[in-house]
Amino acid sequence: MTRGIGRRAYLSATTVGAAVVLGGCVATGVLNNGENDERPSLSDRTLRYGAVLPLSGELESMGESLSNAVSLPTAELEASDLDVTTETETADSETLPASAVDAAAALVEDGYPALVGAAASGVSLQMTQQVTIPAEVVTCSPASTSPTMSILNDRGYSFRTAPDDSLQAVVAAQLAASEHDAATAATLYTAGDYGRQLSGAFSASFDGAIQRQVSITGERDSYGEPLGQALADEPDILFLICYPETGIDLLEEYYADHQGEETVFVSDALQEKTVVETVDDPMANVFGTAPMSSGPGQGAFESLYRETYETDPAVFAANTYDAAATLLLANAAAGENDGSAIAEQMREVTDGDGTEIMPGELADGIELAATGDPVRYRGAAGEIEFDENGNGGSTQYEYFRFDDDGITVLEERSPEVSE
Repeated sequence: MTRGIGRRAYLSATTVGAAVVLGGCVATGVLNNGENDERPSLSDRTLRYGAVLPLSGELESMGESLSNAVSLPTAELEASDLDVTTETETADSETLPASAVDAAAALVEDGYPALVGAAASGVSLQMTQQVTIPAEVVTCSPASTSPTMSILNDRGYSFRTAPDDSLQAVVAAQLAASEHDAATAATLYTAGDYGRQLSGAFSASFDGAIQRQVSITGERDSYGEPLGQALADEPDILFLICYPETGIDLLEEYYADHQGEETVFVSDALQEKTVVETVDDPMANVFGTAPMSSGPGQGAFESLYRETYETDPAVFAANTYDAAATLLLANAAAGENDGSAIAEQMREVTDGDGTEIMPGELADGIELAATGDPVRYRGAAGEIEFDENGNGGSTQYEYFRFDDDGITVLEERSPEVSE
């Protein structure tokens, strides 16, 4: 059953890495069924979670927004009257697997039982397999979309609030045919799991001829060679799959020397204002797809984010808030900073018939979860409801374009209803 929420949290800025002590009182000790609960009082413990996010490197342009979103639940709790201490720390993945492995290892060594992150799929795959899964530490990625994340032998420790890219591939392929009459296509993708998997899934879903799939490997002074290869047979659609830093250089070189009659499609990672602000061309032939934030708590999240940071959240910020909020609720329900105990609660706090908790209502949810009352977190990005592979979040996508106004969303699509 559900109940109304009486507390409205008002936010103030928080410092990442600082412990936050909140006022008020929570009584614990007895569960709903009347049995004694041996867990400590919420006021006597600290809820801890870390984060490994791209504060530099290929995804640096997303880093600030993701870092803000991962801290927002702590700011929300700080503004409430709940008696609880939270501790969080964000480390830089540098958008590199090796750096993320080192960052995660340091956080695990410091005793963090759960981590938000990483963002890039290839980074998350290495970080989880080398560090967090062996250490029995829970991870919840807000932006890793590779299908490979679904088949990890993760022993139940790996989750994500971003959708599987096989769904984006279906939507992009359908739009290429239905909106652009494309009969031929080529892909140009960044090397690594994200690019390879999305290119392959798009190629398998496209109802036409895939002329070429061209990989971009290593740092380059020029993208002329891979652009020339991808465009050699004059495809109707060029599907560009890469991160902003590479995408900006590639698009600038494309417009300078390679533009033809083709339509350019871009993937979710390029739905970034830095791309529009940096590329010196209107990009009128560029369209794209990206997961949309469509959860019941989206409006509340956006209000909280704008109130706290005085700017709009970027792509995957809602997913990041959802990841951090879920880890906090699972920690409260577990009653201890233990990865195994938190992992067991990840589905319990996001599915079922408990009290519904939205963004802005985390204090109520944590208070209930800590006393053994069932809660159901309803997300900003989407309904979480993790499946057996740890996948959760929205499966709806935005179809957008670049134009004089920046990024314009044309419509919303899902693989189930696209024609």
